[in-house]
Amino acid sequence: MTVHTICNAAGLEAELLSHGALRRLMLAPGLLLNLFPGNELEGGPANVWLRRRDVGGEWQAVPLLGPLSPLRVHRAGNAFEMRGEWAGLALRLSLRLAAKEPTLFWHLHADNTGAAACEIAPVLVQDVGLADYGAVRTNEFYVSHYLDLQPLQDARHGTLLAVRQNQAQRGRHPWLLAGSLRRVESFATDAAQVWGHAAREGLPPPAIVAGLPGQRLQHEHALVALQDEAVTLAPGASVAAGFFLSVQPDHAEASSDADLTCVSALFALPEARPEEPLDTPGRAPAASLFATAPQLASRDVDVAQHFPGDHRHEESQDGRLLSFFTADAGHVVLREKELLVQRPHGHILRSGHHLVPDEGALTSTCWMGGVFHSMLTQGHVSINRLLSTQRSLLGLFRTAGLRLFVQMEEGGWQLLGLPSAFEMQPQRCRWLYAHDGGLIEVIAEASAVPDTMSLALRVLQGPPLSLRASLNLALGGDDGAAPLRPGWRLDGERLHLTPPAGSELAERFAGGGLVIDAPGLATAGDDGRLYDDGLSRGEPIICLDFTPATAFSLTLRADLLQATPPLPEPLSLPQWQAAQPSLDQLQDILPWYAHNALVHYLSPRGLEQYSGGGWGTRDVCQGPLEMLLALGRTEPVRDLLLRVFSAQNADGDWPQWFMFFEREAGIRAGDSHGDIVFWPLLGLAQYLIASGDAGVLDEVLPFHEGQPGSLAAHVERALTLIRQRAVPGTGLAAYWHGDWNDSLQPADPALRERLCSAWTVTLHHQMLHTLATAFARLGRTSEAAVLETEAAAVQAEFQRLLVQDDVVAGYALFPESYPAQGDRELWIHPRDTRTGLRYSLLPMMHAVIDNLLTPAQALKQAQLIEQHLKGPDGARLFDAPLPYRGGPSRLFQRAETSTFFGREIGIMYMHAHLRYAQMLAHLGQAEAFLQALTLAHPIALTDRVPSASRRQANCYYSSSDAAFPDRYVAQAEYGRALAGEVALDGGWRIYSSGPGIALGLVISSLLGLRLEHDALVVDPVMPAELDGLTVQLTLADLRFELTYRVGPRGHGVERVREASGRELAAQRRPHAYRIGALVLARPAAGGISSWVIELG
Repeated sequence: MTVHTICNAAGLEAELLSHGALRRLMLAPGLLLNLFPGNELEGGPANVWLRRRDVGGEWQAVPLLGPLSPLRVHRAGNAFEMRGEWAGLALRLSLRLAAKEPTLFWHLHADNTGAAACEIAPVLVQDVGLADYGAVRTNEFYVSHYLDLQPLQDARHGTLLAVRQNQAQRGRHPWLLAGSLRRVESFATDAAQVWGHAAREGLPPPAIVAGLPGQRLQHEHALVALQDEAVTLAPGASVAAGFFLSVQPDHAEASSDADLTCVSALFALPEARPEEPLDTPGRAPAASLFATAPQLASRDVDVAQHFPGDHRHEESQDGRLLSFFTADAGHVVLREKELLVQRPHGHILRSGHHLVPDEGALTSTCWMGGVFHSMLTQGHVSINRLLSTQRSLLGLFRTAGLRLFVQMEEGGWQLLGLPSAFEMQPQRCRWLYAHDGGLIEVIAEASAVPDTMSLALRVLQGPPLSLRASLNLALGGDDGAAPLRPGWRLDGERLHLTPPAGSELAERFAGGGLVIDAPGLATAGDDGRLYDDGLSRGEPIICLDFTPATAFSLTLRADLLQATPPLPEPLSLPQWQAAQPSLDQLQDILPWYAHNALVHYLSPRGLEQYSGGGWGTRDVCQGPLEMLLALGRTEPVRDLLLRVFSAQNADGDWPQWFMFFEREAGIRAGDSHGDIVFWPLLGLAQYLIASGDAGVLDEVLPFHEGQPGSLAAHVERALTLIRQRAVPGTGLAAYWHGDWNDSLQPADPALRERLCSAWTVTLHHQMLHTLATAFARLGRTSEAAVLETEAAAVQAEFQRLLVQDDVVAGYALFPESYPAQGDRELWIHPRDTRTGLRYSLLPMMHAVIDNLLTPAQALKQAQLIEQHLKGPDGARLFDAPLPYRGGPSRLFQRAETSTFFGREIGIMYMHAHLRYAQMLAHLGQAEAFLQALTLAHPIALTDRVPSASRRQANCYYSSSDAAFPDRYVAQAEYGRALAGEVALDGGWRIYSSGPGIALGLVISSLLGLRLEHDALVVDPVMPAELDGLTVQLTLADLRFELTYRVGPRGHGVERVREASGRELAAQRRPHAYRIGALVLARPAAGGISSWVIELG
């Protein structure tokens, strides 16, 4: 990798690639100013563009940096410039860094050498990270969420863009100011405004030619884009223009007009004026296939021919088919839909079939746009990367992962990008490319053998073709951006790839690597094969060239670790026959819920949240555990709990998250929120009730940095900590570092002991009561009695201190000495005078679920939620967003610092909505419960929610994000989202405990079967329209064929009888708010239980 570095005494450092594009812009110590490091093959999003048109003509544009620049690179020492000609213009672009300030200037000089006048307008595009290098590389989307981009108006220079980092970096808030040396006419603040979906089609950014929008957008690709006012150049005339970027290491206050006072000082710097041209020889940028090769132009495919059979849930627009489901758990997306959705279609493949963590298993992410494998990992799904990651939702980079170039009998190389059709099944992806010369099929598949992934290409129609595979390797670290080249050795048609010496993988797995079997392989080489001049630039790329043929295959086998033999343990999901579309859709989403839940559990990462690899203590004790228990699979739950308890701190608490493989056991969070300590105890209690496994309490497990002890000792240590960690003067759990809502971490650390989350208190009570029940059934009656007494005390304190006017508060703040110094202050309650909010979904609904309220209070909470917290897409966390004031926080950290109105900040979080559905089932509100379940999945979502934007239809979305451009508009116009007047976008995908919770609700609440150690609990909640529903269901080793007879009430089982008519003996279980469940003896294994379940 050829990098030319320019630096100054202020610690500012610009790394420029051989073609002039920016690789990294750094400020010591370790602050990355750009968001996406560039590479030699295609540059990066940062650039200086030049727009030009004849007077009265159409604009055209060219990038002045990177492999597509028409200019030649000149460099010497601490100087850099580009010079050359384009479209009748003689151009010189130079970069100058201020000597002692963290400021840089781009200087552009243009001479009109043509015979006619023309107009020109330079445009600066600079992606912005403004965070520690590791933070940016962990997740660019998340970093963008906390960058405040503020347009400021300067009388002379027009719009300047100020960028404040709202998340403290080493205790400081870095700040950047960008402006023009002349005058800005328009601007943009997110790459989505500049590129749109053009990059998905291999096209240049349209907004450069059409003009920037001049509006702020706070989304997931933060940048500053500045478009200069056009200037007319007569023949022989010239103009000097340019841009500046200036950084302040710390900016405590929000950006404002007061920041304009620094502009005059910036223009007074000597570097604000250009230097004399360099007299060094220039070098033209070398073209690469990734920069110049066109995408293979795909056209419509014959859907009926290539996807025969029943097409379910067809999605269309203006009479054109966009997507559909197939009977074999497939989902097919056509080309046109990929150009309509905000988030590109993607899928995560997992090898093997284990239901417990398997360090030998592979995980790969596939993308519809021709990324056939990426972020290929073995074991830890973030650290152990073999192939690089597709990091932009817009397709800003083409090199990531495994890409394919094809060459027909005549013509040059073409990149396989956007296909005619893309089919996903849980274990494979299929791309179809119908083109003028024929039809190509590509299939990526995860093998049942844990350490293997495959890729196959077939020419279904047309002559043989040449194939070149490009694999962007991540063996050297930094997701393929580290300047370390992996080793490789070709042995016939087998390629051995090894991590470079000194890399993390080389140290972790001596002798390990990636093995590729490639039948028909002609030659292999480095990245030089992708350049016109054939010379390597040191990028970690391996190229495989194949003999022309009509069929090709690759097998990718990781040998970092010894693979575990495959175990055939597929999850058996319920099947039913129903005429209702809602049930039909729910049936087809279940395989994808199961897939997503297992990814979250065993390969913990998502399509957007790709930097995972560990378990959130709270999350793993919900989705995976609840799904597995609902399906009767107690064995993997036991393994899960032993891993969780082995991560317990010596003081009895748990980290917020931790790594679950022994190899990474030292990687864990340093603190946790106040609710975390309850989740392992609750999960254990649920497992004990389901399994009756008293012996698990005798298992000896380690404490982190402590002496081992029995699981029972682990439990007691956690209970001791809980008893100590109460708000002084009360029996209520203290807030500590936060609660379920990660955006509400206290801004003032002193609040952790005086603030109480009502939701955490509901969890405290649920844990105590459930663990008491479990212990009582195991004969540990004295321990159970103590826990029940504590549960009753918590319930009394909850009613006394957290419920007022029969409304559950969100939080209570207690004085330092309570009650001597006065009463508590309720937050997020009708009496709240501090936050501006009145209702909080989490404590209100969980107080109902956990029976902490009287029947009248429970009904009132449900009514208040319906009245104040419901939107067209489901239940929302609060009745309004928390206020945003430019970034500085007063009460809470992320809620007041995030600039992106999405995820928890957008206050429609699907996990919470599913718990709302659980509350409705608990109350027996059958129709509302089924409706809530249908709102949680994306199949045919626009039929139910007209304001929902189009999205991938076969995966879980963690949130529904109202498409406001920024927090200020969201605050002012939030009511429009509730009224369905604002588009609702799908949030981050797959990585969540939500899919497991949803699947558990379908089995245990909708179908209403729940296995206990020696019993079967029957308690379905379903509307009368489902009368006659028939279901086939397997729980553990028990098989059921069920028919439901549903009366108008929709809950309260009246009887369960065999198909012959014989009524089964059962006992009624009491319920706080409605008719309770029937409890039957657990059937014997073997055979099929054919039953009729009758509801009132």
